Amino acid sequence: MTEPTHALSPTSEIYAELERAYQHFNQTLFDDRLPNCVITLQRTHDTQGFFSPAQYAHRKQAGIAHEITLNPSYFAVRSIPETLSVLVREMVSLDQHLNSQKPPRRRYRNKEWADMAEAIGLMPSDTGLPGGKRTGDGVLTYIIDGGRFDLACAELLDDDFVLTWLDRYPPFTPPAPAPVSAPNEIPTASVPSDSAALVGMDDSLEDSENESLSPFLASDAAPAGEDAIGLLAGADSELTDAVTGDDAAVPAPKKPPAPPMKVFDAPVMDNLAELGIEPKEKAKNLSKTKFTCPDCSANAWGRPSLKLLCGGVGDNEHAPVRMLQANNDQG
Repeated sequence: MTEPTHALSPTSEIYAELERAYQHFNQTLFDDRLPNCVITLQRTHDTQGFFSPAQYAHRKQAGIAHEITLNPSYFAVRSIPETLSVLVREMVSLDQHLNSQKPPRRRYRNKEWADMAEAIGLMPSDTGLPGGKRTGDGVLTYIIDGGRFDLACAELLDDDFVLTWLDRYPPFTPPAPAPVSAPNEIPTASVPSDSAALVGMDDSLEDSENESLSPFLASDAAPAGEDAIGLLAGADSELTDAVTGDDAAVPAPKKPPAPPMKVFDAPVMDNLAELGIEPKEKAKNLSKTKFTCPDCSANAWGRPSLKLLCGGVGDNEHAPVRMLQANNDQG
């Protein structure tokens, strides 16, 4: 088959498009405050992208550059907005790295990061769907329907933006579950983030610990008895009735539902095939193989290169014999 030629090199096209997207979102979502960075493509296992601070140094002059990495394996099986949302998600990490007084440890998404992402139209969720946890290790995001990113991305696509080059062998991705709205939840009391009770806490504890702390923890001591009732005197009457022993039920405050998720059509496999794209099932892990003893049928697992001997199991001993791999290869 004759391979077609292109006026521009694939490298120039790929990185020019990603650079254009970066500059567009920097202007529309970040007020043009983010510095230029190095955008790279890496087929990193089980991640769509990540941010690496101060990863590059200039050979001839003082200066560093940050890096945002995207995984091209997913370009063909996800929509362009979903792919670009990964770029912008990592731009949030860059923004936090430069402007936060308390940047989180690597890979951890703390409340500050989650608030920053949500403010520009990307909802943090550990499941990638509405209702997931907003903080934690490797938290994903989904596009908020009608949010700032959604509108900025539509503006870019209306200007004939496209990701021209696609990986021919993307991972096969089964249809994603339909997004659902998070049920209303009863929020628990929390302590203000500037409370002395939280100073020095690791980000990983910030959200889980806050949920169980008393609302009086920030003060030197919790009020008791009549003082506690007096503190609540100006609160809602139903809440005061509950404190003083009346039978009136206290209506539970409800957490607002998660923002709606922008949903995109799954790629049509026939269309991908026309482009020569062949999604691949995840390869089976071949790091271990099964070995079986030909005398007592005992089994063991290990690297295929191992040569194992079996002397029997329990009281059923026998002369050492070489165990065979599952395919009965005598080796």
